[in-house]
Amino acid sequence: MRMDNGNFKLLLRLTMYSWIIKGLTPDVSFVGLPSTVSLAENSPAGTVIYSFQVVLSPGASIASGYPRIQNSDPLTNAFLVSMRNTTQAQVSVTGTANLDFEAMPNRFVLQVLAVDNKGDGGLQTLTVILTDVDEPPVFLDKGSVLYVLERSSPGEIYVPTVSDPENRPLTFTLNPPIPGFGLNILSASLITTKEFNYLTDPRSYAFNLSVSDAKNTVSRTLVINIINRNDYTPIFLNKITHFTIPEEQSPGSVVTNVTAVVPDDSFYVGFIFYTISPNNYLTIHRDMGLVTTANRMDRDIAPLRNNPTISVTVTATYRPPGPPVSNSITLTVTVTDINDNPPVCFPDADRVELPETEKAGALITTVTCTDNDVEPAFTQSRFSGLSCLGCNLRFALDPPDSNRVVLTENLDFEDPSNLFVGNEYSLSVDAVDKNDTTLKGNAFVYVTVTPVNEFPPEFTSASYHYNVSELLNSGTVIGAVMATDKDLPPTAVSYSIISGGGGAGLSKIFYLDPKLGRIILFTRPDYETPTTIHTLLIRAVDGDPIRPLSATATVTINIIEANDEPPLCSPNKTNLVVPKDLKIGTNIQGFILSCTDKDSPPTSFIYSISGASNLNNHFVFSHASGTNVTRLLLREPFDFESGLDQVWQYSLTVLVSDGNLRDRGSTQTGTIIINIAVVDPDLTTIITTTTPRVTYIRITENSFSMQDWYVWFIIALGAMLLLGLLACLLYHLGKWLSTKECTCCRRLPAEHKEVLIPRTAPPKKVILEEVTKFNTVFDGEEVDPVTKRVYEYNSKSGARRWKDSGDVVESRPQPESSTLVISEMSTSQQDHSGPAQSPFGRADTDLLQSRSEAEGRVSQELRHIPRGSQLLNMRSGQSASSSAQSARGVAIEVHNISEV
Repeated sequence: MRMDNGNFKLLLRLTMYSWIIKGLTPDVSFVGLPSTVSLAENSPAGTVIYSFQVVLSPGASIASGYPRIQNSDPLTNAFLVSMRNTTQAQVSVTGTANLDFEAMPNRFVLQVLAVDNKGDGGLQTLTVILTDVDEPPVFLDKGSVLYVLERSSPGEIYVPTVSDPENRPLTFTLNPPIPGFGLNILSASLITTKEFNYLTDPRSYAFNLSVSDAKNTVSRTLVINIINRNDYTPIFLNKITHFTIPEEQSPGSVVTNVTAVVPDDSFYVGFIFYTISPNNYLTIHRDMGLVTTANRMDRDIAPLRNNPTISVTVTATYRPPGPPVSNSITLTVTVTDINDNPPVCFPDADRVELPETEKAGALITTVTCTDNDVEPAFTQSRFSGLSCLGCNLRFALDPPDSNRVVLTENLDFEDPSNLFVGNEYSLSVDAVDKNDTTLKGNAFVYVTVTPVNEFPPEFTSASYHYNVSELLNSGTVIGAVMATDKDLPPTAVSYSIISGGGGAGLSKIFYLDPKLGRIILFTRPDYETPTTIHTLLIRAVDGDPIRPLSATATVTINIIEANDEPPLCSPNKTNLVVPKDLKIGTNIQGFILSCTDKDSPPTSFIYSISGASNLNNHFVFSHASGTNVTRLLLREPFDFESGLDQVWQYSLTVLVSDGNLRDRGSTQTGTIIINIAVVDPDLTTIITTTTPRVTYIRITENSFSMQDWYVWFIIALGAMLLLGLLACLLYHLGKWLSTKECTCCRRLPAEHKEVLIPRTAPPKKVILEEVTKFNTVFDGEEVDPVTKRVYEYNSKSGARRWKDSGDVVESRPQPESSTLVISEMSTSQQDHSGPAQSPFGRADTDLLQSRSEAEGRVSQELRHIPRGSQLLNMRSGQSASSSAQSARGVAIEVHNISEV
């Protein structure tokens, strides 16, 4: 495992600090490190680049896995440190990374760490300098075989892809020089210098293409093949095209040989290739034209049974390099029938089921056989007999040469002579071809004899008796019943309880295994219940699923008394208070223990106190055994002053056993708990009552804590909601303020006593609308690909409409209406703006004059517009904007001229 530079530096510092504190030097040192070494690029794996010595303290040895390269700069796995012997180490190349001078860093700093078995270590560095090696050029492409079509124009045929690691200039040469080929020095490509003829020139050339970088030279062998141009169609030499062959020929049987030649190049027959049309029966050799059978031909099955003629097309293709030329011929093959099918009987494997009570002479089955040959003479057959192994002549053909199989003997399962073949019989009926006795057919008849349930099960005994101790637990097997069935083959007998087995408030005390007949205790029996003798009625049923038979048997079970009830004593878990100065032999708070036992007399009880709870034996019972009533007495006084007693609270564990009578066998034990508190009468108020009390204490606790996660979650959620509400309010406030005009922060202009520009009424606007109507001409028709309806369209504007309606579906935008706006001023206003009454300067007067001239020119243009093609609408204010919504109109708008 490698560690990063930070962790390694921290480990190194800690190691140095520990050495300084100890006043010692590292116990592991290196001879030969640090050092710098050079390594040639592309060095193979296993190359040793440097050796050094590891010096250890006396008695120490190098630890497993050391020395090793702890870190490197830059990171690399190209180097490995290994031990040559106990003290000599070496650094070698791993080969996992390609040490390429041109593609990777050229300097590596390796940190070598050595640790001995005492835990001491040392660290030194080795610097590896990668040196450049002059490498030869490298061919990057893989092609070495080239093709040139005959009579092709001279030119470039191959451009090699070559790279030099040192990027030195490259030179190319051909060795040996061959007429017709050359090198283009500028593009470093192979070129042809003449047109090649496939018949007169060599058809293949080979030479070496060498590349040199002035120091290293590499070569590649090039093979150039001249491709023949295909000029003529092949001609077939075969005259017979119809053939007859029998069926069932082996694959590979020769049918005919097809031969084709090329007139101008008949000497090179090998360049003609043959193919056959796809079929299931015939194939052709690709080069020789030999037609053979590909698969088995069966005249007796489809499709040859209906049509025995096979027609195929053979194609001869003249395929020199270049475009192929081909010719075809049709061959017809007729397949004839042979007597090759034996008789086939159906059903060939007939299965018949017969009851074992079937009578002799019954018909089992009828066998039918046919022959699949096509020719009628090959379909005749006859029956030769019936064979059956182990049948003991129980079956026969009746009459002997017929196809009727009958039963001749009984099939009773219980008959020992029928058990030879397990009451399953295999019959074989033979049918022989009349024209060829070697062709035989078989029909197999499998007769299965089914059993009939003839006998009911029989118990091994009509009644069973079992004694059961009441100490047995549930799940105990107390006995079993068994019944057998004489019917063969044997079937499983199942058991069930019909009646009995109830008591002590339980519907079932016993469980009967339905497969094995075992009687199992469903619950623990109790002798103290009123019923101690149980009578079970058990039924056994055989395994016949259709008509099962059954039998019954009785089982008597006697419950035997046993000591199984523990003593029950009261009071239990009593709290008593004892003064520390109580006299010996005193009955503690009048405590009396009374015990009962369902299956034991009052004299059978034994009382004892567990020693661990009765510390220093202070307490004892008045009667240790022989009675069912006893008292708790103080046996030893308390001594708290001397330190002998230090416990003030006692929890006595009283064990009550019913084993006082030794002849009763196993005993049962009950447990009583008595809690005693020792008090000082001078300091404590003694509560003498033994009545238990219950005190309810209600504690209210605030579970809120600032450390709970939900507190901070609710605080953060509430803060985000408040911030969101505040942001929303600020947004709406800013939006409202933006609609109000604020005059408090704006400087008002100083009032002038003299009016510079007189106030005038707003200018009137004159709106001129000109509407030009276009009559769209639809000059084309198309069919809509979605609705399949015909629509008309205008090839210039793009407008469309359905052919069966006048509605326009789609049109290009028409020219928008334009509006001309003219400002008018009253004569009085123009008079006020004259130079005589204007308080303006000369520039202002010229501006007003130019405005009046512009208004006059616009009015003059309006007079020249024909009345039939214009529509004047005089509107003022906002009414002018509504007039601009005219459909398919043209308008010109000129804004208020007075504002220019």
